[in-house]
Order: sequence, then structure tokens, then C-alpha cells
Amino acid sequence: MAPSITRRIVVALAALGLLGALPLAADEPRPLWFKAADGMRIAGDYFPPAQTPRGGAPIVILLHMYRSDRTAWVPLVRPLNAAGFAVLSIDLRGHGESATTETREAVVNRDRATFRDMQNDLRGAYDWLVEQPGIDRARFALVGASVGGSLALQYAAKDRSVDAVVCLSPGLDYMGLDSAGDVRQITGRRLLMLATEDERDAPYTLQAQSEDVQVHIFTEHTAHGTEMFGVVPDVEKKIVEFLKAEVGEPTTTTVYGSIERNVYHEHDSGWLKQISPTNLRYYSSPAEAEARGLRASKSKGPSKRGRSRGP
Repeated sequence: MAPSITRRIVVALAALGLLGALPLAADEPRPLWFKAADGMRIAGDYFPPAQTPRGGAPIVILLHMYRSDRTAWVPLVRPLNAAGFAVLSIDLRGHGESATTETREAVVNRDRATFRDMQNDLRGAYDWLVEQPGIDRARFALVGASVGGSLALQYAAKDRSVDAVVCLSPGLDYMGLDSAGDVRQITGRRLLMLATEDERDAPYTLQAQSEDVQVHIFTEHTAHGTEMFGVVPDVEKKIVEFLKAEVGEPTTTTVYGSIERNVYHEHDSGWLKQISPTNLRYYSSPAEAEARGLRASKSKGPSKRGRSRGP
């Protein structure tokens, strides 16, 4: 059976909730739908780790280019998966299977509000991914191409649990997204900017915003974003090696906090059940949390009378 036909069958079964009826090869994506933070229906492919490592698998979300879709990541998603990552690639609103007539038109017209709203797609993707079995919530990375890289930087500026970001062909003002401003807000994390020689200016401008930005320019090739796959030798290997180094190994010193506050809590704190699942974030250690601007909570949790301040 042709791969395209197989994929359509798998997608149809996923939509009907019958995916379990079809055996999947280890390297086949698991199509899914989830709700963005604002309720929009978003399509994705999930690649769980081939084997669940002790301590759980690190997670990575992939964000495609303008007028592209999640299938552009196929050359990268399998090496990531083989390296032990749980991988989720999504179709951003207005793209691929996530597009409605309205959102597709907004994307074609480069409507900036629509691109700002894509943060809701990423929030929903994270909420879905961290509920999967066998994953390590404290090890989390993002990879984006072109405007997908801008979205990744914007998200990481707000969510300090992101351990690392890789941007392919980053820009400074794609669709009105201020990537330089976002980079300045990302502390305690390393960022990798990859581009070919014809697009070297933006990566170096971003590097000037933070000492944590690494840049690699491929001088012998010309390709934009995910078009580097199959053109630039070993680009997939470079991404995987960077992410493995930056997410690190599982730890027993995990702490947690809220995306909306600047404090973190130990696991014996009573606040864990008080934080909404959509706001709960994990860090590999107190030192990691503090390097990203969080401080230790002075409260062990709500008192019996409920008079303690919120997390």
C-alpha cells in the first residue's frame, strides 16, 4: 500500500478514535488532534520514544515554516526519536490539516494577529504532550523553522521551563514577531541559530542580544528553514547533538512552579495540587530554576485554613 494512502487511513482512524485497531510500525507517526489554549482544533503527529528510558524521555515540539506543515519535519523527527526524544510536530493554525477557510485566508494575508494567536497552538501542544506516558516533563525543547523559530523564541521568553531552542533560518521581525526582544528575555538557556550564508545577518544580530546564543552558518549551501534537510549535510545530526546536550540527563532533584509566577517549589510542598495543569511547569533542579530567574518559595503550601498565599 502506498505511504500516502496508509497515512490517510491512519488519520481517519485517529479522528474516529480507532487508532488502536491499526498496528503501527515503530517509526510511524501517531496522528492526533488537540485543542489550542483558545479552543481551536489543531492537528499533529506524535512520535513516542522507541523505548522509555529510565526517568522518562525528554520532549520536543517542532514548529514549521510559513505556508508549510508538519510533514516538513520528517527528516529530523526520526533522528530525534531514535535519540530518545518524545517528538510532537504540529500544523499551526491556518496550515495543513489545522487550517479552516478563515485561518487559511488570514495566513495567506499575513495577518499578524493570527500569528500572535499561534502561541495558543503551542500552549495546547505542550498541555497534550506532557500528559503522555513515559516522558520527562523537566526536559523540554523547541525547534522552529523561519517564523516557527520566531514562535519558539516568543514562547520560551514566557515559559522558563524550555531548556533549549533551535531556530532554522531565524528572522528578526517575521510577521511582526520581535525575536531580538524575545531573545533578550530568555535567560539560563542556550539557543542555536542555523542558517545558510545568504541569511547570516539575522542569526548574528540575535547573537548580539545574548551570550547564550550560538550561531552556525553553512557557507557552502543556500536553503531556507526545513529546506536545509537533504541539502545541508549533517544538519539533523547537529540539531540532535545540541538538544541532547542541553536537555541533559534525568535527575532526582526536580522542582516545579507556575508559568505565571517567579517562584519554584520542592516536591514535598503542598502547592503541587494547587497549580492548574495548564500552568504547571517542571525544572530539573533548584539551580536550573534559579538560573532562569525563579526563587525558592518560602511557603510549604496552603495551610489547613487556606490562608497561605497562592503559588
